[in-house]
Amino acid sequence: MALIAGVIEGFYGPPWSHAERLATIDLIAEHGGNSYVWAPKAAPRHRDAWREPFTTEDIDEFGQLAERRREVDVSVGLTPGPDASADEVIEKLRPVVGAGVQGLTLCFDDVPELDAASRHRDLANAVGRVFDVPVWLVPTHYAGGASSPYLQRLIDGLDRDVLVMWTGSHVVCDTITASDVAARRLAVDDRPPLVWDNTPVNDALMTEALHLGPYSGRDAAIRSSIAGVLVNPMEFARASWPTIVSALAWCRGDDALDAWGREVDRLGVRRLAEATAFPDDEHWPGARPERAWWSTVAALDAQAITTSIGEGVRRWVDAARDGANLALRALDLAALDSNERRALAQFGLALAAREWERRPALTFGGGPRIRPVATNDGAGRFVMDPRSVVWSSSLVTDLVRRTLAAPGL
Repeated sequence: MALIAGVIEGFYGPPWSHAERLATIDLIAEHGGNSYVWAPKAAPRHRDAWREPFTTEDIDEFGQLAERRREVDVSVGLTPGPDASADEVIEKLRPVVGAGVQGLTLCFDDVPELDAASRHRDLANAVGRVFDVPVWLVPTHYAGGASSPYLQRLIDGLDRDVLVMWTGSHVVCDTITASDVAARRLAVDDRPPLVWDNTPVNDALMTEALHLGPYSGRDAAIRSSIAGVLVNPMEFARASWPTIVSALAWCRGDDALDAWGREVDRLGVRRLAEATAFPDDEHWPGARPERAWWSTVAALDAQAITTSIGEGVRRWVDAARDGANLALRALDLAALDSNERRALAQFGLALAAREWERRPALTFGGGPRIRPVATNDGAGRFVMDPRSVVWSSSLVTDLVRRTLAAPGL
C-alpha cells in the first residue's frame, strides 16, 4: 500500500480560505502527495458547533476540494462532543460523503475525554460500517510511546481498517526514530501509526515563530513501519509550502533538503527562511554571518515576499529587515571615531536594539522559543518536557553586545 502523504489542516487559529485549500491540493498533487484532511479547529461546524449541519456552501466546497485533483483524496474531519451519538455523527457526515469526499476523520485530540475510549471506538466503527470510505481517528492519547488504559480500550475491538493518528514521541518533535515508532506500535496492537506531524505549524504557544524550514529529523527507516505522514501547516498557507514540499519529497524517498531549497527559491523566501531559523535548524545561517548576508536580509522586498507567501508574514519580514539593519549598524561602528562610536553605541544602537527585541516576531534565533514538547504518560495525561522552552539570544543581540563590549566603547 502506498504511503499516505499530505496535509492535515488541523491547527488553531484562522482557517485557510477555500482558494488556499484548492491551491495547496494542487501543490500536493504536483509533488507526489495523495491526501488532504479538512480539520481546522476554529471552523465552527468542525468542533465548537459540531452538531450544526454543514451549510450548503460547506458541502459545495467539500465537493470542489474532492474533485480538484484525482491524485489527492480529501478527508473531512469532525470533533463530536462528549454526548454525541453514532446516529448524530452519521447524519452530520452523510451529505459530506454525498459531496464526493474520499474519507472521514474523527478528531478526539485535545479534549478531556480519557475515559471515553470505548465511545470513540464505537463511533469510528459505526461510521465505517455506514460509509464506504476510509475512516481515520485522532485519539485523545496521541503522543509518545506509552500505552494507557485509554489506548487499550480504544483498540480493543476497533476495526483494523481504522487508522489511528500519532504525533510522534511528543506533540512537537525534533526527531521521529524507528524506536519511537516501534514503541507506539507496541502500545496499539502493532497498528502502523498515521503520523500527524506538527510541522510547520506555529499555533498556540508558537505564534511568534515563522516556520519556513525543511522537513527534517525523521528517520528514513520509519517509512516502512508507518501508514503515512500528514503535516499540520501554519495558518499561512503559502508560507507552509516549503515544508510541505520537503515532507512530500521525504515520503517519496527523495532528498527533502533539496526539494525545500528549490521551493524557497521558487517562492523567493530563502533569506527570510534563514532569518527566521533557529540554531538547530538545517537552514541556520551560522553563528556569525558575513556582512554580505546581513545586507541581503536588510534588502528584503516586503511587497514581493507578501505577494508570494501572504500578507500574514509581514511582521517577520519587517523584523528581519530592521534587525539586519541594526547588525549592519553595529558592524559600521568600528569605522567611526571614538567619541562618536561611544555615543551611537550607548544611546542609538542600544536603544534601537531594545525596541527591536520587543517585537512579537522571533528572528535570527532569538527566544525564548516556546513549543509544546509534551508527551502522554502511562495514564494518557500530558507531561511537559523541559525542552519546551529554549532560552537564546538572537544573532542581532549577540552582535550588538559584542560591539558595545569592544575596546573604546
